[in-house]
Amino acid sequence: MNIIEKNIIGQSASILNLKENIKSLSNYTATLLISGETGTGKELVARGLHYSGCLSRKPFIAINCSTFTDELFISELFGYKKGAFTDAKNDKEGLLSSANGGTIFLDEIDSLSLKSQASLLRVLQESEYRPIGSNDTLKVNVRFIVATNSNLEEKIKEGHFRQDLYFRIFILSISIPPLRERKSDIPLLVKHFIDKLNRQYLLNRTSVTADLMDYLTSQSWPGNIRELENCIHRHYLLSKNELIDIQSSDRELIDDTHPTITKPHLSLHETMTFTLPLMENNVDELLNFSDAKRAAIETFEAKFVSRILYICDGNVTQAAKLCGKERRAFGKMVKKYNIKNNEVNIL
Repeated sequence: MNIIEKNIIGQSASILNLKENIKSLSNYTATLLISGETGTGKELVARGLHYSGCLSRKPFIAINCSTFTDELFISELFGYKKGAFTDAKNDKEGLLSSANGGTIFLDEIDSLSLKSQASLLRVLQESEYRPIGSNDTLKVNVRFIVATNSNLEEKIKEGHFRQDLYFRIFILSISIPPLRERKSDIPLLVKHFIDKLNRQYLLNRTSVTADLMDYLTSQSWPGNIRELENCIHRHYLLSKNELIDIQSSDRELIDDTHPTITKPHLSLHETMTFTLPLMENNVDELLNFSDAKRAAIETFEAKFVSRILYICDGNVTQAAKLCGKERRAFGKMVKKYNIKNNEVNIL
């Protein structure tokens, strides 16, 4: 199995077209722009282009532009000479030198400042650069693949992206479809993620139930493949059986026919719900804004804490980790809403 088939999962028309585009463009070394929403797999496409083409035996270096300041981006890309600035204790080879003959992948290129964009433009135009603190200009032979989840033409209009740089990077292009436009690929992706997790955790989960698959295919997935993978990861870890079922918190989202509020200060097994009043028909019954907001937050927190504790069999440490809260802060919410130890086994 080649790298494209291994890493680009799916058999929908849009994905088959994407795979063909990768194959047909992989042997060209002109700058290429990958566009796609967050989580669609832009780096996987970049790696597919590199490792299935004529540069496959050469270096591939991925850079997330959003993590760099101007000074750091330029020093990392160009390198520097000893003594060029205070912390330059030794010469440092830049990424351009490390990637010479191969590919540099610049993700989130739209996050670069105009100053960094100007520095990059010169490299693209002249195929040369000068390390910081050096008087020598060095030639470089690198294929640039860049990626964005933004509309660069809009960025140009707003003054946040250089038009001349856009012309330089928009020689070849590939667009990645969002997951909501290729839902027929979700079962294949689910199988791929389960196989991957089985290797990681040395378990033998087989598949997902029909309920869970229906749930997965009904979602819009704004976070795309990354969001789907995280969702499968969560259900995989919380499943008690080889056949992965939908978790209770997600099942409630499906089964609810009306919005509900949980009354605070009830234990987990005493949780009660009632239908929210329709605002347009019950205006006189509503609290003032501040009271209504506070009540909504409290009722949401109480129901959320109860659900997470139920999923984790009362284990506060596991529940806090699952929902991304510090254990101490999560424990305070357990006490605040009086979720009893005798109702949930709190460890």
